[in-house]
Amino acid sequence: MTLPDFIEMKQKIVLQASIILCTLFVYQITFAQCSPAGSGTNGGIFCMYPDTVRDCLYVGGDFHNTGNDTMNHCTYWDDATYMPMDMMGQNGCNDSVWCFTYFQGSLYVGGSFTLAGGIPCNRIARWDGTTWHPVGNGFNESVHSLCVYNNELYAGGEFLTSGTTPIAHIGKWDGSEWHQVGNGTNNDVESMCVWNGSLCMGGEFTQAGGMTVNRICSWNGSQFSAMGSGFTNGMMGRCSVQSLCIYNGNLFAGGSFEHAGSAELHNLGMWNGSTWSSIGEIEGEGESGVSAMCVYNEHLYVGGNFGSCGSSNANNLGAWNGSSWSSIGSGMNGKVTSLATYNGDLYIAGAFTNAAGTAVNNIAKYSTTTGIQSLQNTVHSVSLYPNPANDFVQVNWVSEKLSPVRLVVTDLNGMILEQQSYNVMVPGLQKDNVAIHQLPGGIYFLTIRAGNDTYTTKFLIQ
Repeated sequence: MTLPDFIEMKQKIVLQASIILCTLFVYQITFAQCSPAGSGTNGGIFCMYPDTVRDCLYVGGDFHNTGNDTMNHCTYWDDATYMPMDMMGQNGCNDSVWCFTYFQGSLYVGGSFTLAGGIPCNRIARWDGTTWHPVGNGFNESVHSLCVYNNELYAGGEFLTSGTTPIAHIGKWDGSEWHQVGNGTNNDVESMCVWNGSLCMGGEFTQAGGMTVNRICSWNGSQFSAMGSGFTNGMMGRCSVQSLCIYNGNLFAGGSFEHAGSAELHNLGMWNGSTWSSIGEIEGEGESGVSAMCVYNEHLYVGGNFGSCGSSNANNLGAWNGSSWSSIGSGMNGKVTSLATYNGDLYIAGAFTNAAGTAVNNIAKYSTTTGIQSLQNTVHSVSLYPNPANDFVQVNWVSEKLSPVRLVVTDLNGMILEQQSYNVMVPGLQKDNVAIHQLPGGIYFLTIRAGNDTYTTKFLIQ
């Protein structure tokens, strides 16, 4: 080998090594980009649902407020205008919200509540964007899952009746009342999704329609079918399927279980239409398992209460690319119970205060294309009164930094009706009055824009 050839070969080796190192570095950083979603909530989040019609992300759970605002168990996040979590109706719900789905132009909400917006709604309610409505007689116990199949609304949960009608854990809505599906199941239905023309459902049940199915089955509109041998031997004595998701054409089931027939499947299994198989064990201590799944950026994201995915250490959140597992930075320091995609980002929710090194309150936003960006507003402690108002509203807030400020009043359609601008405001407590005497009665939004930060609150003109 000549000296020039040796030098050229050495340069190629160095270049290839550099590319490999850079690739590994980018991959590691990419999977550690989390940021808070607003001020988060003061209690656990159980479910999220993106609404592409109203361009918002619905959030439900066991919380009573989000940041500075009182929110009862359900709220929504508008990332397009960086609004804080906002109230759904006057009073929200009086107990936990467990699930959402969209059906015939309205959002349907299931949970443990008996009141929604002050209106009697037994464990299920309809939200039309402005007002809450009951859905028939509702149910006698909690609704844990909702799904639309063949243009019909299905509800699953702990319930056994709707009014005086027996409905064993799975019901179908005909527009005026609830009906039992087949002969129902013998225990809780916790998750549902549509796959290959059938409604698949998972939960704690071992029978559906009188046949043995072991925690998972399908419904074709007229009868139940088993999906292999189902699942057995859960952690801490509990065996259940808590989450279902479709990825690369296959159905994935997550929960708390150890076997599918004779095959070992620790908390996560893949169904190809005929057999269950493992893509790696999901392991942890105590009552570990998979509570949530979602497809984002061509990866299957899996959340729950665990410490590893396959051979990869992953604290409560892992990503599968079809062949291998990856962690998301240092993961979450508490259980992940819901995953959803909204506006090109992955939202992660549950009961945690740290997301890949970022302080959060039970909900975080994750992106594979941008760095860590805090959505925590430097505008906080906002109060507005009187509300309802007539001639003016006084708005008080605290600003953490020197910045220009603009106060903007908009209607429900986002049209700007009034605004006041200031070149610079020093940090600290701020007070201002905004004239509204020229506006007709109705609901309006007042937005404080301080530098790049935005805070929006709602008020009523009588």
